[in-house]
Amino acid sequence: MSYRIALASSDGLHIDRHFGHSDGFVIVAVEPSGNFVEQERRQAKAPCQHGFHDAGAMQAAVRALRDCRYVVAEAIGPGAQKALEQQDILPLEIEGATVAQVVQKIYVYEKNKQRASIRA
Repeated sequence: MSYRIALASSDGLHIDRHFGHSDGFVIVAVEPSGNFVEQERRQAKAPCQHGFHDAGAMQAAVRALRDCRYVVAEAIGPGAQKALEQQDILPLEIEGATVAQVVQKIYVYEKNKQRASIRA
């Protein structure tokens, strides 16, 4: 089963944005083999504007990512975490990693999760 991951990245290679400061996300599709392909770069209004949070922009950003299983950023505040989780999206904070490294870690997690559910 394939799934999508949204990554807060300015260059498509590195996780280098906070969720609230990101004005766009790289969307990758992960295939059952673990291979992944960038599908698109989705624009979103950054919910955090110089210390003020725009609740409407937060909800719009979350809605724009609702087809993704995971959202990965350098940091994700508690309000954004809750909003993502309410849409069954798992927020992950990962700092200092590349897109490829993150996708591989999530792929391994997904495979282990599948194995554990088969044994249960």
